[in-house]
Amino acid sequence: MADYKKQVNLTGWLVFLIAFIVYFFSAERTGSLWDCGEFILGAYKLQVVHPPGAPLFLIVGRMFAWLGDIFSSNPEDIAFAVNIMSSLSTAFAAMFVAWATIILGKMALVGRDGTVEDQGAKIALLGSGLISGLATAFCSSIWFSAVEGEVYAMSTFFTALTFWSAMKWYNLPDTRDNDRWLVFTVYAAGLSIGV
Repeated sequence: MADYKKQVNLTGWLVFLIAFIVYFFSAERTGSLWDCGEFILGAYKLQVVHPPGAPLFLIVGRMFAWLGDIFSSNPEDIAFAVNIMSSLSTAFAAMFVAWATIILGKMALVGRDGTVEDQGAKIALLGSGLISGLATAFCSSIWFSAVEGEVYAMSTFFTALTFWSAMKWYNLPDTRDNDRWLVFTVYAAGLSIGV
């Protein structure tokens, strides 16, 4: 069972790594045409952007803009750093989609409390997680948001994180300690309001 858990974790991290490498090389090196410039500048200066605002996005974006400012004197690299934040967010979202797919597939095959014993079923579950994560990462609308400093990538991240943590909670045994995942799910959904 521990070996299967490692394989599930490795599948998710493989999706993250593939997605992030592709996003890194395809990310905008400067600001894009529409609201991206406003969000990048708002993150860099910690200013208020157009309504309804995006305080959590701007705070996290400020950390990435600060790193871009530290490692380069070129102002374009500040924009690239905020764009990389979106890339990281979307790569994590793809990873969580892969893990959620594996959980849902396992529930469909053996039920909530069962374990996967068949080697073919394990391969099918891991493959479905890999495919769903990569399909999420390279869906055109998600990829478009993953390479620019806009709020949609972080919003996708929080949606996937909330869904995955809810699935993880549901799939765990019904004990008091496992209810922390339900609290985390509500916390993640609450944080998403700031994006």
